[in-house]
Amino acid sequence: MFTRRTKIVCTIGPSSNSPEAIDGLIEAGMDVARLNFSHGTHDDHQRAVTAIREASARHRKAITILGDLSGPKIRAGRIGGAREVVAGDTLCLMAGEDAPPGVIPIRYDTLATDLRVGDAIHGDDGRIRLRVTDIKGDRVHVVVEEGGRLRDAVGIHLPSGNLQLDALTAKDRLDLEFGLAAGIDYVAVSFVRSVEDVRRVREFCEAHGRLVPVCSKIETPQAIDHLEAIVEASDAVMVARGDLGVEFPPEQVPVLQHRVLVCAAARRRPAIVATEMLHSMVTSTRPTRAEASDVANAIFDGADATMLSGETASGAHPALAVGMMARIISAAESSPYWKPEQPPAHPRPMPFPEATARMAVMASNDLDARLIAVFTQGGDTARLISKERPTVPVVAFSPSEIVRRRLGLLWGVTPRVMEPLADTDEMVEGVQAHLLASGMVTPGDRIVVVFGAPIAVKGRTNTVRVHQIGG
Repeated sequence: MFTRRTKIVCTIGPSSNSPEAIDGLIEAGMDVARLNFSHGTHDDHQRAVTAIREASARHRKAITILGDLSGPKIRAGRIGGAREVVAGDTLCLMAGEDAPPGVIPIRYDTLATDLRVGDAIHGDDGRIRLRVTDIKGDRVHVVVEEGGRLRDAVGIHLPSGNLQLDALTAKDRLDLEFGLAAGIDYVAVSFVRSVEDVRRVREFCEAHGRLVPVCSKIETPQAIDHLEAIVEASDAVMVARGDLGVEFPPEQVPVLQHRVLVCAAARRRPAIVATEMLHSMVTSTRPTRAEASDVANAIFDGADATMLSGETASGAHPALAVGMMARIISAAESSPYWKPEQPPAHPRPMPFPEATARMAVMASNDLDARLIAVFTQGGDTARLISKERPTVPVVAFSPSEIVRRRLGLLWGVTPRVMEPLADTDEMVEGVQAHLLASGMVTPGDRIVVVFGAPIAVKGRTNTVRVHQIGG
């Protein structure tokens, strides 16, 4: 029985924000729906949440919703349409929404004080590169090194080292408050630079009465400098290669991606690889060979999930892009070259949950088991087993709908509903009945069952039981 293990994250946008389109994404393989708060209104996102929840019920598949905060994204002001700039041009920038004729406004109040002569400024996701040549008062003079098309509200990337930015902006607070009320399952935090940024988001969630897992986006030099601490403080991480590729030379991005994935594996945190994975499919019905290789290499590298952005948000073929990604992942995972590395062991003595997860995976290998069934109250046990990279599927039973939705991001984990039972024998029999009815096992198959004793107590996973399916 082969099932795709690596999860697929799909960004919802104009091309996919309808019940019919979301049905198509789920049928093609979507596991996680991303709401990009950098675009769209709260009404748009609420329509998406409603459509996702309704489609999830129709397809009987728990779909995770990831709310992605904008973060301190800097943009140009009103330029007055669009302006082509070419290498060698000289420009003048100043802070503000509007500027005098001939001056480019930038929505960043301390532009002139935070920049230095020689700094590089990038626009339009790195396609435009400017170099600071002089600063006079509130005017920043630059020369164009790589040209392109400047337009109203285009993204501007300033060197992050000297910027006075709040990782949780006023817009982020409004968006997160909306997301918490709407029922998002994870919150992705943009431009994380320190553990303090993660802590502030958790405190905001706690103050609003809903603790949701935090996914830190790794896209700044400061995040790389403090990578281990940030991963440890987070519930998940995302390799956000768009801004990472602006902050670092392109040749370093694959190395940094591998470093983040290794760090996440060591700390048992799920990791998403994002940005331009099948970018040509925004318009084309097929990816390039390089894009297909990029997705496969992320799988070989240990990604828990891969993400589609414009391909599903604004592309011409959202469901085709998801289906293609699913096929590439499945081909990579079923190939003889896919050998998931085991994460390093915790320092001994290991905590009970980690040791139990490792024993369950070892038992499934030794018994040639069909699958691992795990009872989880909060999702941690399923996460730990997932990060041990078992060769068999993991079916995670939980009575909580919220927990089941969060499990949708975990590599190799299929969420299922089952109410807790007080007796372990009844619990195992209930698992057997469910698995037989769903066709996941047949009589004679061996399975490994993981739970805590006493049953239904969160954080008490300590029991591995082997079971042979009866007739």
